Formats: sequence, structure tokens, C-alpha cells
Amino acid sequence: MKILIAPDKFKGTLTAAQVCNAIEQGLLRSGLNATIWKFPLADGGEGTLDIFLQHKNGKLIEIEVYDPLMREIKAGYVLSEDGTTAFIEMASASGLALLKPKERKPLRTTTFGTGQMIKDALEKGAQQIILGVGGSATNDAALGALVALGAKITDQSGDLIFPVGESLKYIVKIELQPVLNLIESRRITAICDVDNPFYGSAGAAFTYAPQKGADEGEVQLLDIGLHHLADLLLRDFKIDLQQVSGSGAGGGFAGGIHALMGAALKRGTDVVFDITNFKQAVAWADVVITGEGKLDSQTMKGKLVQGVVAVAQKFKKPVYVICGECQFTEDQFRTLKATAVFSLVNSVGKEAAMTQTGDALSKLAELPLAKSIKKGDG
Repeated sequence: MKILIAPDKFKGTLTAAQVCNAIEQGLLRSGLNATIWKFPLADGGEGTLDIFLQHKNGKLIEIEVYDPLMREIKAGYVLSEDGTTAFIEMASASGLALLKPKERKPLRTTTFGTGQMIKDALEKGAQQIILGVGGSATNDAALGALVALGAKITDQSGDLIFPVGESLKYIVKIELQPVLNLIESRRITAICDVDNPFYGSAGAAFTYAPQKGADEGEVQLLDIGLHHLADLLLRDFKIDLQQVSGSGAGGGFAGGIHALMGAALKRGTDVVFDITNFKQAVAWADVVITGEGKLDSQTMKGKLVQGVVAVAQKFKKPVYVICGECQFTEDQFRTLKATAVFSLVNSVGKEAAMTQTGDALSKLAELPLAKSIKKGDG
């Protein structure tokens, strides 16, 4: 029997690799006769950089960049072993976690540092740039990053503008040729797991700027700037970002790089599955095991477990799910269509599930999971 162990991290307790190890230990103790392939995964958010390091034999590149308030920091991205693919987490240079609460001002923060990482990767020869756009402190629609790449942005008088949230409404012209020269035929992909439009009541500013430090009045100013920018992009580049699902992700970063750098906007699981050749791994397996810290309504909105189950079903492979806690309704169980779901909280209680996660996973894999696999049912 060939078993593929392909989980996400259990947030706050174990990395995806540690989850794989714990499940493997339990299966081996069970006496199950199996060849095991440990295949840690992520859904495009936190932990994805580690997945790229492992699956692409990647190298962590650390460089000096500017943080959201233009202070020098060190930030890192991953370059694949063959140098062709770079994975960049926007949050490492332009993230909310880099700022103290009192510093969180999306009217003034910039993605310039993310642009510096993109530029460095391109200059090192990367042919594909994959961007994780979650966790940002910004609302500049990627224009700060574009300036770092050489774009010239001017106002009505022809003076240069440094684009931040509060200055978007003054932009009259965007000169892109230096950026286009740099990216040439390179492929840019943004991981985009939300469907928010660029502006409006469900757009980048109204949905995400409050958690980045904006008050009600500032949210309205940011939205005005995004609306103005969208009109300009429609006029000059013939792209209607309001019709592009997910263009509001990352403070409009996804929309900006889609319109101005030709970036494809893709779901995190799709990107991770593609870069790791996950479908080939599922084709190899007889049984697939996946899991994450919590199964809830978010699981069914493109999270990793849902993606793994969907791929396993296409290959007609049984898929078993282990989670820390399960908050599924009966309808969600039916919709997921996993062979079986096991919860650590149901098995050992909430405290042990949080404090002894590795041991609890091993014991669950050794007994009920292995037994279920042997029987071939849920």
C-alpha cells in the first residue's frame, strides 16, 4: 500500500513537515504495511515559503529592503534550485506585522520593499515570480512596488508622486516602460484567495483597511483613491479592475500587478499544487491523508484540505482528514466528501490537542486512522 501524507500546518502548534512526521510515526507503529511519502503543503498563506524551500530545493535569499514606512530592514524570498522561480511573500517586506499598532497607517504605507524583492529576483534571472499577497500593511495598489521597479508616476503638473494610499487620487499618468523592459517575458502570478473587487463597499479599503489601522474617514479616502486609479487604468490600459475577481487583495496589490504587470491571479492551492507536482503524487498513492488545525466554514472556501480532497476524488483515491478541531455542520461533511474525518479534540480533548499535538496525532494515526485504512472505509 502506498500512502501519501499531505497536510497543511496546524497553526500555532506544528509545521506541515512536523504534522507529516507525527502521522508517519503513528502509522509505522500500527503495523500497517505501507510505503509512505511525506508531502507537506500550504494553501498560499503562512508557511508557503517553507513549502517552496523544501519542494523546489530552494535557497533563501536575504536582501536589504524598505519596510512599509521606508525604513531599512532585511527581508527574504525563496529562489528555486534551478534559479527559474522565485516565491515572494509580500508580508516579509510590506507586512502589517512589521509595524507597531500606532504605526499602522495605510494612507502612508508602501509596497516599495516588495518591489525591491521582485527586482532582485528578476535580476538574478528568475523567469517566474510567484507572489503571496496576504498580510499587507498597505493600500497602494502595488504602485509602490512599481516605482521600485522603475515606474514613473506623475500628477497634473507633471511632478513625480510617491504613491501611497493618500496620494492615489492625484495620479494622472503612469509611465511603465522601464518596468516592461525589466519583466520582458517573465511570468508573474499572484496568490489571491479572496474575491473582493478593487473599490467599493466590498473592495480593498472598506474590507481590509480598518484592520490595517484606518478609521472611517481614512477608509473613505483610500476608497476614493482606488476608484480614481481604477478609472485611470480603464482609460489608459483598457482594463476594468472592478470586473476582475480578487483585484482588491493585498490593499489592491493584486489588481495593480494584474493591470500593470500582466500578473495572473490564482488560488493559493492551485499554485502550490502546480509547483510541487502534487497531482503526480496523488496518482502514485493508494491512500491520501491530509489535515489542518481546524475544519470550519473557511475550509470550504479554497483552503488546503478542500483542495486535497478534490484532487484525490478526481483520481478516485480515498482521502482521510485529520484536524485539531472540527466545527463542520452535517452539510459541510457531505460537501467535503472525504472518506473519513478525525479530530484531535474529539480524541484527546482540547487541552491535549493544543499542548501535545504531535503525540496526539501519532496516537490517532496509530489506532483509529490505521484501522480505518485497513478496513478501507470511514
